[in-house]
Amino acid sequence: MASKALTIYCHCAYYDLVRPEVKADVLDALQAGGGEFEAVPDLCRLCAEGDPRLKGWAQTDSLRIFACYPRAVRWLFHAGGAPLREEGVEFVNMRTCKLEEVLSSLQDEGWAGEARKEVQLEKSGDWVPWFPVIDYDRCQNCKQCFGFCLFGVFQVCDGDKVEVRNPANCKTNCPACAKACPHSAIIFPKYGEGPVNGDESDTPASEEKDKVDLADVLSGDVYDTIRKRDKSSKRFSADAKAGASGFKDMQERLGIPADVLSSLSPSEVADIRRKAGKKGSNLRRDDGERSESGDNE
Repeated sequence: MASKALTIYCHCAYYDLVRPEVKADVLDALQAGGGEFEAVPDLCRLCAEGDPRLKGWAQTDSLRIFACYPRAVRWLFHAGGAPLREEGVEFVNMRTCKLEEVLSSLQDEGWAGEARKEVQLEKSGDWVPWFPVIDYDRCQNCKQCFGFCLFGVFQVCDGDKVEVRNPANCKTNCPACAKACPHSAIIFPKYGEGPVNGDESDTPASEEKDKVDLADVLSGDVYDTIRKRDKSSKRFSADAKAGASGFKDMQERLGIPADVLSSLSPSEVADIRRKAGKKGSNLRRDDGERSESGDNE
């Protein structure tokens, strides 16, 4: 029986991480070729949803994946319940590839030159598939991500193992848990820089960085800063920005965008305070303020 070969093409429809001309030329070549291929709008979304096609693809004898960084793609499939085998899988990183070499390789394989059926690659739904995946080759199960995440993305499951169980809870463009991971085991495939995006790091995982203390990062008046944002525009006032060293740390050290902070609900702000160890009279005072203001903040 002849071995089965399949090519998967990810259009990364929600982010402009791959140059449009690269995506267009690769897709044109695949459509004109003689090999079997499947094009999907966004591989991250399929993996977050556990699409049943993933297991079939992972069992293919010879699999080639046009997407992003190999480490990110491998652990995306793992997160989707379809671990890739070590042999027989080729990754083509369209974020860094030399397009001429890729197209030449496709031609050498028997480019038929006849257009195939059109593929539908539009976005679907309101959710932007931004979420972390865990590289278990690097993970030391320190549970830093579980303790640090403010939004319930991670859970400790059977066998005392941390897993990403609620990817849709993640705040779009927030890489804080990956920045805090001492072993660079947290990957956000859509992030702009390595090693967070899955790019390999030259520094051994065991030597990369110390744990980030959430209470240290959230020092100062960060809670007041968040609460004092303009209620109509959800932006921060000049007065609120001025005294918030913790707010600055959240942006600079952890890469949390300002619009993520400005979107936090009162209950999420309270959860941040609890995680940072802010208890006692300050917490009771904040609870009183929230009970008066409700959810209109």
